Amino acid sequence: MIYFTDNDIDRLIEDDLPAGDMTTFLLDLAGKKGSISLIARNEMIACCTEEAVRLYKKVGLEIGFFVPSGTRMQPGEKLIEAHGDAAAIHIIWRTGSAMIEFASGIAGRTHQLLTAARKENPSISVAGTRKHPPFVKKMALKALMAGGGVPHRTGLSDTILIFREHLLFTGGYEQLPDVIRSVKEKMKERKIVVEAHSMEEALIAANSGADVIQMDKSQQEIFSDCAGKCRAINPNICMIAAGAINDTNAAIYAKAGADVLVTSWMYFAPPADIKAEIVPVM
Repeated sequence: MIYFTDNDIDRLIEDDLPAGDMTTFLLDLAGKKGSISLIARNEMIACCTEEAVRLYKKVGLEIGFFVPSGTRMQPGEKLIEAHGDAAAIHIIWRTGSAMIEFASGIAGRTHQLLTAARKENPSISVAGTRKHPPFVKKMALKALMAGGGVPHRTGLSDTILIFREHLLFTGGYEQLPDVIRSVKEKMKERKIVVEAHSMEEALIAANSGADVIQMDKSQQEIFSDCAGKCRAINPNICMIAAGAINDTNAAIYAKAGADVLVTSWMYFAPPADIKAEIVPVM
């Protein structure tokens, strides 16, 4: 569960309403009744409907219906229905719709990637990187999970991932056994992930006690060979394929022996297409 604070929801409204809604004020819509329905225009996986509902409730609307995040939608199916003050409907109309469209686009692309990969490896995981657009972490992670993916790293605090750039300051891959030994002494309960860019680097990491090898931009044949050799060293080692993973090569890396596909491809999906129907209520 990705938790959005009340402040998160309030800021969405405030960003679009810094000093009131001039149009609804001048048209004297306050006090008139209406309803709003959000309807899928295309196949999609709904996401952030719960946050849209909270937006609606913040401005006093009553919710008649909504589908939870992760629901697969067909064209013409309804995501949310609410009713109340017409001025309030216009306050949250665009913000709520845009949030769902953006998040549902990510959820759908994640599902697309996962479906392609699992045709070759039913147990593979698709993990989203932390390279999502700035300021949208919660929304991006919720959408990733709604589509069946998992976070690779929610931030620097939750995993031990050793890059080549770290090793520039610790003696390179040649000193990796000592580095991993030191890290394991300090943090015994965490797995250690090491990024590798070649067969040589991957085998050094596997022989040094790494729990996970993350191969960056590796060709399929090299990845497959590397995965086999690393598992010969440690049968329980986890092999990650990372770098430029998308719908054209997900199945290729799944077939090559990847346990996890790590990518940011889903975060740049086109938004889902949603129609808003707003009507007066007598």
